[in-house]
Amino acid sequence: MNLKKLKFRRQFLLSPKLCSELDSWNITKIGNHYLYVHPDCSLSVIEENGKKGLLLGHILNPRKPNLINNEILASLLSPKDEVGVAKELYGLNGRFVLIIEENNEFTIFNDACGLKSLFYTHYENNFYAASQPLLLKLVTDNLIIKGGRYASYFSSDYVNSNHEHWYPSGTSLYPAVYHLVANHYLKSSTLEQTRYWPSKNLEIGDYEAYKEKFAILLKLILETGSKKYNLGLGLTGGFDSRILLSASKDVSNNMLFYTLQYRHLNKNSNDIKIPQSLSNKLGFPYKILDCKISINDTFKKVYLGNSDMAHLDDWGSIAYGIYQNFPKNTMSVKGSCSETGRCYFYKNGVHPNLNSSDDIMAIFPKWKGIPFIERQVSDWYNEIKEPLKNKGYNILDLFHWEVSTGSWQTQSQLEWDIVHDTFTPFNNRELLDLMLHIDTKYRSKPDYTLYKDTMKKLWPEVLQEPINPEDVKAKLKNKIKGMLVKLGFEKYNH
Repeated sequence: MNLKKLKFRRQFLLSPKLCSELDSWNITKIGNHYLYVHPDCSLSVIEENGKKGLLLGHILNPRKPNLINNEILASLLSPKDEVGVAKELYGLNGRFVLIIEENNEFTIFNDACGLKSLFYTHYENNFYAASQPLLLKLVTDNLIIKGGRYASYFSSDYVNSNHEHWYPSGTSLYPAVYHLVANHYLKSSTLEQTRYWPSKNLEIGDYEAYKEKFAILLKLILETGSKKYNLGLGLTGGFDSRILLSASKDVSNNMLFYTLQYRHLNKNSNDIKIPQSLSNKLGFPYKILDCKISINDTFKKVYLGNSDMAHLDDWGSIAYGIYQNFPKNTMSVKGSCSETGRCYFYKNGVHPNLNSSDDIMAIFPKWKGIPFIERQVSDWYNEIKEPLKNKGYNILDLFHWEVSTGSWQTQSQLEWDIVHDTFTPFNNRELLDLMLHIDTKYRSKPDYTLYKDTMKKLWPEVLQEPINPEDVKAKLKNKIKGMLVKLGFEKYNH
């Protein structure tokens, strides 16, 4: 592919002004606005009862696998209000933004975890929205400027010590630009985000019953995805890719399985050895993709220009390896979002008492001193702490879902749009909700019982290899480092 065609790949812009720089994209008039959509981003449009519905990205209904995008869009446009739309969205998978226009007012929803990002603003009394702020910069003067927020973030110890740095969903690096948070819809006239989920009080259910529902739905999602797309599942030695492997048993002959070899990984790493061994034992096709290739200058320039948060020295390096090795027209399957159901921020399954947003900030101590992050975490917590809002769901589960996955993983997938689209089976509100209805003792360390029981049901042979086995060499190395630090050799601790 011509590298110039990778610029803003799979992204979009909604603007009341024409944008000559994007005149080669698909352009749709919507109300008094123009919607610019990159040619590699799917777009469905229908009109009904005075409303216009637009769906950007991919979507599927695992219980009705033969439905095409326009048919699903019609079902989303038929409800009379936002509550009805939310009910229709509950069981759907995909990575999408839904725009409903009526009288030049826009109501906007996104997928379950917000993996198709939407940033928006009011500028000169008009509404603008895009997949990321650099597209807004094309049609607004002096709005996207590297000011105080930008400087406080990129000069922080947090960014300098974290190669996968991110900031909370809902905000941005620019004071007048906002981000749509998962489980909320947006009204363009007021810029107000309204929470529509959770909608019912949580009741922990019977483990056996919910485990069965969870396994069946996960399998349906993988099988429906494999019918609609050419899928490639990235495998590691961990839980998330292993459970997806188990769900793919009946369609594994139609899929690619691979491991990205990057950073410190080598042929002796568990994330390489274990998938390789499983492929030999179970007979599915498997490749190791070299992602340690030096990036050429042209790709580097495009990658840096596609997002104001481009993680060039890490995700960018991996993306170039994918660009060189990943089969074209293949959608990458990721186990992301799954960690929401695995008690990610309280791995022992015992949810801590939270007294203020400071308790959440303590999870990321280096966020301290970055004012816009502190403010966003506080705003999110102060809303969700109310029982009428959280409905009894564990706040740290919702934090992982909305604030963490909805930013960190969303940014990762946006950056990798340059090389492939991404299918995330766990990006399904019903599937995640099933998990959260299960007692934490079944979905936490040390056993992650729900995951192992699901694998036993769907494809027990995937358990022939251990999951996340202890790396003895790494453990010994870290122990030696710790001893040297205690002895005063601080410089060794790098």
